Amino acid sequence: MSQTVEVNLADILNRLENKIDNLEQKVEQKIDNLEQKVEQKIESLDVKINSLDQKIDSKIEKLEAKMDKRFNEVDNRFNEVDNRFNEVNSRFNTLTLGFLGIMGVLIGGLLTILTKFVFFPNI
Repeated sequence: MSQTVEVNLADILNRLENKIDNLEQKVEQKIDNLEQKVEQKIESLDVKINSLDQKIDSKIEKLEAKMDKRFNEVDNRFNEVDNRFNEVNSRFNTLTLGFLGIMGVLIGGLLTILTKFVFFPNI
């Protein structure tokens, strides 16, 4: 019951080489597919990043506009308060000068009367 099997070594090597070539082509196809998928993901991420950048920029511009508006409002209020303070200050200065003028005239008159009584008591 023994049988002899004749196998040509060149045929076996050719088969192995064909199988290796087939496997190599399949691996290259898989790698190409993966590279395409990675490139697509990168492109989609780039698009999302650009849209996020645009949204963030628009929100920053809106916030800057709001802040400028608020700063202008505060500056206007400060200017109004400063103007009112200047008005009150000028009114106070006017009142002070008027009061001091009246007091000066009164004191001058009193001093004149006092001087008359001290230096000229008989007249």
